[in-house]
Amino acid sequence: MIPIFRKTRKQMADDNKPLKYIRYAIGEIILVVIGILIALQINNWNEERKAFTKSKNYLTEILKDLEADTFVFKKAVENISESIEADEWALSRTDYKPNQIDSIWDSFGGWYFNYSINDRTFQKIQNAGDSKLVGYDSVMNQITNYYTKIKESLDSYVDWDKKEVNERQAYMQDIEEYIEISNYRMNSLGSGSLEKEFAVMQDSLAQTRNVIDFAKSTRGRNHYKNNYIRHKRVRNSFETVRREALNLISTINQELK
Repeated sequence: MIPIFRKTRKQMADDNKPLKYIRYAIGEIILVVIGILIALQINNWNEERKAFTKSKNYLTEILKDLEADTFVFKKAVENISESIEADEWALSRTDYKPNQIDSIWDSFGGWYFNYSINDRTFQKIQNAGDSKLVGYDSVMNQITNYYTKIKESLDSYVDWDKKEVNERQAYMQDIEEYIEISNYRMNSLGSGSLEKEFAVMQDSLAQTRNVIDFAKSTRGRNHYKNNYIRHKRVRNSFETVRREALNLISTINQELK
């Protein structure tokens, strides 16, 4: 196209011989400018296309992270719900029978729920200095909210849960002075990893009586109540994370279409 412009311009310049050199020079400048503008536009299109493809790949990876989160926090809700059921079982009774000893041990709790959001891809975006996703600006705010505010809220609950458990373990130190930990309790604390059983020196009847006495004591009842409140609050946090992850998955799928 530029050669055609150049030929036309030269013919027009030749019609007026005294000015032909001036016209020719001005025409050359205009052609150079047009060529530069076209080249810049093509380069911009290429850069935008690359940025769009990169952003789409980021979204695809974030989608995988979110799907993993929904699975993890579904299990987290199920696990902590089992603890809540144990809390409710203990609190719904004012007396216990010897054959309920294993359930009493379960209701003591003694562990915290350490779950976190998978922000691998989001951190990759931040480290790359990409403040936005080209072509997907509308979903970036929702993504940022999930990996900042939602994650910060979850982390604060997890830290609080851990702190509460660690500080309240004093009750175990007290009962360990007069109750020998059973093999069942050891296996529970080890998440089912106990490969063998050990001899119990304390008489089983005395052990059962002492465990029931603690469960019925004021300290034991307050321990159950604190566990129940803590578990309910943490479960709400887990449910919020899963709900937000599912909503974000739906939004991203719509954007990718």
